[in-house]
Amino acid sequence: MEKDYIILIPSHNELESLKKVYSKIKKLKLSCLIVDDNSADKTHPWLKKNRAIFIKNIKQLGYEQSLIAGFKYITQKFNFKYIITFDADGEHKVKDLKKIIHFHSIKKPDILICNRLKFNRWSEYLLSFIFNQIFKIKDPLSGLKIYNSQKLKKIIQKIKKNMYLVDIIKIFKDKDYNIKNYEIHVNKRVGEPKVGNQFIVNLKILSLFKLIF
Repeated sequence: MEKDYIILIPSHNELESLKKVYSKIKKLKLSCLIVDDNSADKTHPWLKKNRAIFIKNIKQLGYEQSLIAGFKYITQKFNFKYIITFDADGEHKVKDLKKIIHFHSIKKPDILICNRLKFNRWSEYLLSFIFNQIFKIKDPLSGLKIYNSQKLKKIIQKIKKNMYLVDIIKIFKDKDYNIKNYEIHVNKRVGEPKVGNQFIVNLKILSLFKLIF
């Protein structure tokens, strides 16, 4: 069962938290690909020293583009049935992965969204409320999701680089693919948010409403 899954972790200057996350994932004997977003904190030599499977962006691309690069690499190079996106900042609990995979292996949705109980911004609460009312999706911005890799591969070229990958959910909904929610608890984030300052991020999140209306 677990051999069908690979964990995809984008990371930019998050080496200290990445070390802890990666170590815990390896103890669970789960496959993992790290996308080093041109970090300047010795992430690259650490990945090489620890023989991690990784790709390195030649310049900083940002969170969304790093994930898209990871999607393309996995779907082209490997035969994993499912891709799990997971943040490097320690917010997600590695110990939950076994339970999440077990739930997914039974229900087998095309996307499993691991919805948080608390959000970091007021705009996330608003977006989540609207998405839940219209699509029955509780946390479209969650960084912890499981994707059907073959169905993801078919729409990779349509994914935009500035929508936090929420457009994938809309594309899957339009194709009537199966999407389910799974409730998780998260740790307090370590360090600065990877997606920018609060004002700009709130504006960007509000712009996602065009996916609905």
